[in-house]
Amino acid sequence: MALMKRLQKSAVEITPIDITHNLESLQFESALNDDERQLLVLRKRSHALVVTMCTQATFFANILHEARQIKKQMKSPQKMTAKILQDKDSRDPLKVGIIGCGRLGSQLAHCLLTYGRVNPKDLKVSTRRPETLEYLQNKGVDCFHDNIKLASTSHVVFICVLPSHVQVVAEEIKEHIPVHTIIYSFVAAYSVQKLKQILQTTNILKPDLTWTKDSEQNSWDCSENVNTALENPVTVEKTCPFGNLRSECVILTNEKFGELMIFALLNMCTTLRLNKADCLTILHTTLFGDISEDKLQESDFIKKNQDMHGVFPRFDLVKVSQVNTSVQKRVSSSEHLRKAFINRYLTMFEEYVKRKALLGPDMDES
Repeated sequence: MALMKRLQKSAVEITPIDITHNLESLQFESALNDDERQLLVLRKRSHALVVTMCTQATFFANILHEARQIKKQMKSPQKMTAKILQDKDSRDPLKVGIIGCGRLGSQLAHCLLTYGRVNPKDLKVSTRRPETLEYLQNKGVDCFHDNIKLASTSHVVFICVLPSHVQVVAEEIKEHIPVHTIIYSFVAAYSVQKLKQILQTTNILKPDLTWTKDSEQNSWDCSENVNTALENPVTVEKTCPFGNLRSECVILTNEKFGELMIFALLNMCTTLRLNKADCLTILHTTLFGDISEDKLQESDFIKKNQDMHGVFPRFDLVKVSQVNTSVQKRVSSSEHLRKAFINRYLTMFEEYVKRKALLGPDMDES
């Protein structure tokens, strides 16, 4: 009897060992020949591209949403709490649209719902096969095939279609894009100048992403899905336009893209009928964490004689992408501004990790 009890106790205390864990023969690379191994860099590049694009787009949507909440609370500053800014059931939510929901579009939708401050009911997806998006529909996302409906009712539209479909999409939506709507394109084959021509709008953002032979030698974990990758602050900073880890990046982001986010945010604030002082207040709060020194000034954006009755002009984002501006010079030379931007960028994603630690990994299912 004593022997049986000892055996039972030993069986309980023994922790099963997975002998296949990290076994080289079961890894993806083990099935490749020498020629095929030369193409592994494409896998790393593709994964890094998707992670970078989704992280930047989610951050951008977050700051636009937060700006709209701050605008609503400016008349009552004492009520402007962190809870209000993070509340998805907001009074004036950002309306987000995604055209095309293949690999990139679906990953972006998941990131917006996981890390973004976008309520599922404020996210629309237009795709030729909406019936395949059951997961998103169960979350409350409106999925359909109507590009005109999506473009005409969204504050920001993410274009995630194949290059061969861009012309068709442009013909459908170009006459239905509201003046305030920001077009955010992921289509590398189309420059912003070409997009301006076919979409007939200047409110266009397009990340300028590149890679080199040296950058592709940097380490990158391709085994993580995009959502999991965004829980790693080092990975997140590698996607930041003003990040300090440029030498470790696989995909390089032109710092100009960070500047364009600034101008795009001001365009939305002007659409919300805010004066220049309020626009700058929201800009510094959302993008720079309400820094107390070295702030961007009105003169960084417009000339002194360009008063515009107390409001900023609507900036041509395509033109901004092609010229050197005072804003670019200020941010490039100011360590304080760059550090503040990076901190805000990282904080957006760290907030989710903290909530997950408190509520558990199944919090998104609630």
